[in-house]
Amino acid sequence: MSRGASWAGALVLVLVVSCCLSATALALPEGRVYEMVSPPYKGGYGASAIEAVAPTGESVAFYSPGAFEGAPSSPEGLIAYVAHRGATGWSTAPLMVPATMMPYIVAQDVSSSLDSTLALGKPGSNEEGAGQAGTEEEFRLHLTDRPDTEANWELGGVVLRTLEDKPLTLIYHGASADFCHILFTNLGREALLPQAAETTEPSLQIYELDRGCSGGPTSLRLLGVNNQGKSVDPACAVDVGIGGHYASEKENEFNAIAADGTEIFFTTNVDKATKCANESGDHQLFVRLDGAKTLEVSKSVAEECNEVPCEPGAASRASANFVGASEDGSRVFFTTTQSYVASEDKDTENDLYMATIGCPSGNEHGCEAAEREVKPLVQVSHDPNGEAAQVQGVVRVAPDGSRVYFVASGDLLSQAEQEGIEGEGRAVPHAKADNLYVYDSVSGKVAFVADLCSGSELSGAVVDVRCPSTTGSDERLWLSASGASGPEAQTAGTDGRFLVFSSYGQLVSSDTDTAKDIYRYDAETGALDRVSLGEAGSDANGNNSLFDATIALGNWGGKVARQYEMGNRAMTEDGSRIVFTTAEPLLPAAINHLTNVYEWHKEADDSEGRVSLISSGSAEEPVEDVVISPKGDDVFFVTVQGLVSQDTDGAPDIYDARLPHLPGEQLGFSVTGAKRQQCLGDACQGPLTNPAPLLVPGSVPQAPGGNFAAPVSKPAVKAKKPKPKPKPKKKRQKKGKASGRSGKAKKAAGRSRR
Repeated sequence: MSRGASWAGALVLVLVVSCCLSATALALPEGRVYEMVSPPYKGGYGASAIEAVAPTGESVAFYSPGAFEGAPSSPEGLIAYVAHRGATGWSTAPLMVPATMMPYIVAQDVSSSLDSTLALGKPGSNEEGAGQAGTEEEFRLHLTDRPDTEANWELGGVVLRTLEDKPLTLIYHGASADFCHILFTNLGREALLPQAAETTEPSLQIYELDRGCSGGPTSLRLLGVNNQGKSVDPACAVDVGIGGHYASEKENEFNAIAADGTEIFFTTNVDKATKCANESGDHQLFVRLDGAKTLEVSKSVAEECNEVPCEPGAASRASANFVGASEDGSRVFFTTTQSYVASEDKDTENDLYMATIGCPSGNEHGCEAAEREVKPLVQVSHDPNGEAAQVQGVVRVAPDGSRVYFVASGDLLSQAEQEGIEGEGRAVPHAKADNLYVYDSVSGKVAFVADLCSGSELSGAVVDVRCPSTTGSDERLWLSASGASGPEAQTAGTDGRFLVFSSYGQLVSSDTDTAKDIYRYDAETGALDRVSLGEAGSDANGNNSLFDATIALGNWGGKVARQYEMGNRAMTEDGSRIVFTTAEPLLPAAINHLTNVYEWHKEADDSEGRVSLISSGSAEEPVEDVVISPKGDDVFFVTVQGLVSQDTDGAPDIYDARLPHLPGEQLGFSVTGAKRQQCLGDACQGPLTNPAPLLVPGSVPQAPGGNFAAPVSKPAVKAKKPKPKPKPKKKRQKKGKASGRSGKAKKAAGRSRR
């Protein structure tokens, strides 16, 4: 058969399929239009993971295993790119330090505004020499709106060397939102500072690189030191927030570094005479203020001492576990079995406390960071009935610290509060159940949200008829799901007014299935909405129990991109829109029985909200990496389906389901051919099996021109697939192991190389 006949046959087939599906598939809601973010030509590779979305929705950082758009090759790791939206379309550029400057890259991150990127690596003449024998490492910074050239990668502070000028292996822990304060560890035993050399294990110390953004000098200093510049405990580890030295299930760095970097919370052991924390010793919580002063957070203000730690009291107190802080560092939360408020906390069970870091009394105009002090501690988990709260852990902390969502086995409501919510027909907490609460620091009140199904047929230790008996569910939302990844829960709003979370529990009357559903809680009104509904009653209103609904996992902080949910945001800042995924066909257009992207939207006067399909519902592979912009105008996701005509390679691409940002804004772009690239062999022949993908509203026909790589062959898709599970996140790097480049860059194993 001639090539012309083959093309003609394929075109007829496409027209027939398009005709048959047009009535039931491929429709975007509310004026959204698909825009292709990643470029049509990607060297035969795909866009493998979204790393970060800018708050404006106008820029996206992502990874790919292939080199294109002028990026250097990287056979053993992923290549970083950034896409910007312009007047005529999305343009892509690499975000890789030139190999002539840094042939061995260890880690990368992006600022909270995505206007700059940070790279950690080793300089040298070649990759092997730098990686194995390099005695220097450095941070490099690059403004993402500038060309990816040597001249545009500036040194971030100073070149880092050990005191003995030996090879070093740095691990990046995190930074302030603007990269002015950067934290890292050297895995080797060689110290970078004399204070570290005085410790028993220099590899367990945290270094802070202050780039001097506020006008001061660039400086390198240790984090875990007292006010005399000596290590708080020279024999034991220091962790940002709390980390793997203490217990993997307690890993948490949520806002441990304040947005401006002037407050950094750290945990370390204080009992020099016995054991370090990783050997079951006790550990306490401290805050370092602007590199000049250290305060012990987990101590009673009544303890009179001028030392840090406060001896001998610190060594005799129970451990304090950091569970999150506010973005500005003014509030911090920790759990402990120690009693700090004797009039309220009269048991030895686990409780949640809040500490405020503020100015001395009488100072109403603010003060320098080094002048601040720890105010009296507040017991968040107070039980008015005089029983033990038995706090299991914290789910989320609001950005301003005014609200905290936590789980406790105790009943923390008074009898009057219980009767009040029962009278409204709402559920009440039960002792020994895994009760989800929210604390409001303004009112000082605790409100009940829901009970979690943290075991088959059980909620905690209490049989709960609202928990399905066949799920084997595990909803311990206070534990790390995978390394630095948190639970299926996120907040919205500076004050954390809204919480979105997943649950197998049938928490409202419209939920009658045994599958996992998505819920939104409003802390101001107490309303609990089921999000994963069927549109207009489709799919038994989402109650067919075949597939779970999931949102992206929240994060416990660490990297800046993780801290600000830049690669996994599931809810808009005003809480009105939520994106989630499920293989349930919640709309008739979802015909593939695979994971699709949905958006729930609720206006102020809606009683229940409505669900719309964001992905096409007809892709041959599940959709992945869903991110909504803070305002909700953009929903980004990765799919192999060509949703616009220039997407013909069958490889994964990033799409933006976009709403107008401004009144009258024209969406979509004028059509141009893909940029011509040098091609070899069969790649020059163009696509043979997918000449004209089905178009969707908002897509545009492809103009002639441009060579495309041959489409990737895809296996046939079965009618049904097993129940999809949330995509695993890369485990946070433990001390003593090599660092990966990104939690979202899942395919890059070990230290990334070119």
